[in-house]
Amino acid sequence: MKHSFIKNIEKMINPIEVGTIHFMQSFTNSIPPTLQSKLITNGAKKNPYMGFVVEPYSFFLCHELVDLEKAQQLIPDNYKLIKAKIFNEDIPKYYCIQGCFNVHTSAFWGTRSEFYIIAESKDTGLLSWVIVDYDTNTVSYDQKRGLSSGNTSSCVLTTSFDGNVIIDIQNQKSSRELILESDITQGIQKTLDSRLWIEGNLSVTYGKDLSSNKGEAFSVTFNPEEFEKALYIPLSETKIERNTWFPGLFKDSPDQLVCFPFAQHFLSDSPGHYSTIQDEHALINRLENIDFSTFSNYSSSSIKKSFQLGQLFSFILIILLLVLLILK
Repeated sequence: MKHSFIKNIEKMINPIEVGTIHFMQSFTNSIPPTLQSKLITNGAKKNPYMGFVVEPYSFFLCHELVDLEKAQQLIPDNYKLIKAKIFNEDIPKYYCIQGCFNVHTSAFWGTRSEFYIIAESKDTGLLSWVIVDYDTNTVSYDQKRGLSSGNTSSCVLTTSFDGNVIIDIQNQKSSRELILESDITQGIQKTLDSRLWIEGNLSVTYGKDLSSNKGEAFSVTFNPEEFEKALYIPLSETKIERNTWFPGLFKDSPDQLVCFPFAQHFLSDSPGHYSTIQDEHALINRLENIDFSTFSNYSSSSIKKSFQLGQLFSFILIILLLVLLILK
């Protein structure tokens, strides 16, 4: 069937398992991120993939970089800045992109705002989306922070009856805000640049503040037609009230605004696993031949192990404290 991949991705997402992960995350703070990383990576051997659905009306602000030296410092050493195009007929520029989306996956459910720098992997030559940082109201995972809870005081991405996308995402701890309204009824369907949107999703990694100096990439499998076209939104139809991300790194006004008015479905690599898909031809081949019955659905078992270890550490700590009190 035409939409069997989409249905299989949705079937991989179990709200009960997601809820279990959300509940247990608050008990994993006593586990060092390095140990969490080992447990989650080991879990990926059993469950190397998870379902990942970006819900309709994801919104992307594409800014031209102005401080290239700073941008290079934010990405792993084995990546270099590269010019890219947003839409097919654009002139290539050095870009950072702010992506805002509602998402439900096999591991978390909520709203995220991610800040990317577009670069090229020196190891594979693939154009890559480097996640420099993110704000979210839900559970997240990266190598440096481990499994963590949301970091926002306000995290809104929604639509109105009159065709506006409304974004209000604020992280008070880091003084980051992105607040805007955009009339997408004035959007125009335009053809996207395939290297940025298709090849780039075959090589996603984290910046230096979220991973090691040598970024470990992950990939997603998807129908490339989901990135064939998107809405070009005129800047004149968008009111950006505040954007306090990385002052001085990029031009104040976005070069392009992009909105996807439909859901996008991905088979995402689990943390610690990397599907080496090198081009669109290999992506289509994988899409057409993937057998969902050959791998287990992503589960909360690794998180439960973290929770059990956290209980054990807490118990040992209490015993040590009692012993110290007795010795006194």
